[in-house]
Amino acid sequence: MTINLKKSLFGLEESEKVTFKKIAFIFLICVFAIASNYGGSKIAEHLIFPLYLDSLLTIAVAAICGLVPAVACAFFSNLVLSLTTHSLLLFSICHILTAIIGWIVFLIEDCVNASGDEQSLQQKSLFSSRNSHSIDSFLYAGLIASIFNALIGNSIANLIFAANPERISANVVIQSIFIAFPNIQFANNTAGFLENIIDKIICATVSFIFYKIVDFAKWLKNR
Repeated sequence: MTINLKKSLFGLEESEKVTFKKIAFIFLICVFAIASNYGGSKIAEHLIFPLYLDSLLTIAVAAICGLVPAVACAFFSNLVLSLTTHSLLLFSICHILTAIIGWIVFLIEDCVNASGDEQSLQQKSLFSSRNSHSIDSFLYAGLIASIFNALIGNSIANLIFAANPERISANVVIQSIFIAFPNIQFANNTAGFLENIIDKIICATVSFIFYKIVDFAKWLKNR
């Protein structure tokens, strides 16, 4: 089984030529995703429940444009946040991991689709482009990313911030767990896992909705 590197890395079909229009499309998708990630992060600052929402469309970029644009989106999203908010650029490691994990999940799904029968692929492509990704793959990507993000994010918070995330809503969760289990490391790690799982499932769902909108637009264009 061969892997289409052009599609995997840049969202291009094997026979598709690299044109200015395609480059502009990828660039606009990335810019919109970065703006959405930034907006989501700013909204999260005012929510009672601690969420990040700084990777709202990163998984969608991995599905639409491939690995390279997704990693670029993740890095520049965190770069903008580090320049305009209290966020550290070091946390871009978590965000880049989200992009890579999403790409791996979609790559596996592409391989499974490639080995599927023609009839099932035709049914799946109804009102969507051929070999489009499922909601399951987005949720798997979000769930797996949440685990790795929690492990790395919690480690950074423990080492640099002494388990103090400097967010009131997050501190409330940590303090609530600390009351029941008086161990700051345990409280911080548990809170981090809970926050990341909920956050990444929300981001994966939003990414899927955006992906389906773009996918449906492609389907209309190719009719």
